[in-house]
Amino acid sequence: MSAVEDPGGLLEGEALSTEWDVMVLYREPYGPVRACGAAGLRGLALEEFGPVSEPVPYRGRRGIITYWPVASREQTVVCGSLRQWRLAVELDFEPAWVAFSAGPVELRWRAGGRERRWRPDFVACTAGGVREVLVLKPPGEESLPTAKLQVLKAVAQAAGWRVRQVREPSGLRGRNLAWLAGYRFPADYEDGQEQALLEAFREPRGLRVGVAASGLDELTGLDLAYRMLWQRRLLFDDSQPLLPDAVAWTA
Repeated sequence: MSAVEDPGGLLEGEALSTEWDVMVLYREPYGPVRACGAAGLRGLALEEFGPVSEPVPYRGRRGIITYWPVASREQTVVCGSLRQWRLAVELDFEPAWVAFSAGPVELRWRAGGRERRWRPDFVACTAGGVREVLVLKPPGEESLPTAKLQVLKAVAQAAGWRVRQVREPSGLRGRNLAWLAGYRFPADYEDGQEQALLEAFREPRGLRVGVAASGLDELTGLDLAYRMLWQRRLLFDDSQPLLPDAVAWTA
């Protein structure tokens, strides 16, 4: 179902050795850029911080910077690519994560006589209070390059994070989430309309059929139904396109 996969990498008590002395940069909200060692990240709510600096398009390529207002928090996440944007939609939709930020930390280390810089895609906090660093797998690859992953694991171990390599939602799931995202913010409805929809979808049925059974007019009812799908008060089969006849049911 989800484009997000099982966390990988760190094992409880695993010892990682690295030749790199990693310096970490981050920016507190409305504050200056700060630098520290990896252990200095422990306990920092980076999922609430903005990016170290505004992302820029890849050198030599056209890039798209997007600003994603999070549905459940007064926060705007700055995404430096469409792949990041698609993953932001997923993180906002999935209740497993309660907060997330794109590129809030930059890792710097030396290897091969050169300084390396890298910003993992997201830092997120799970509903269980676990802080995770999420990185997008390179297209067509099953994992990050080994050297980069070793640095990330070493930093994560010192910071108390969990590492998760993921893919952004794509195909039908990606299209469904992008559609629902347009309905992610609440709107005012008359008393009883939400309950009428919940009652109408006690049994699985098509959206238009359920709206008609609820007594709401079609435009109002579909608008509210899509908002309730985003809120997971109504559920749907995400292997099917979210057309007006898509089957939904009460959570």
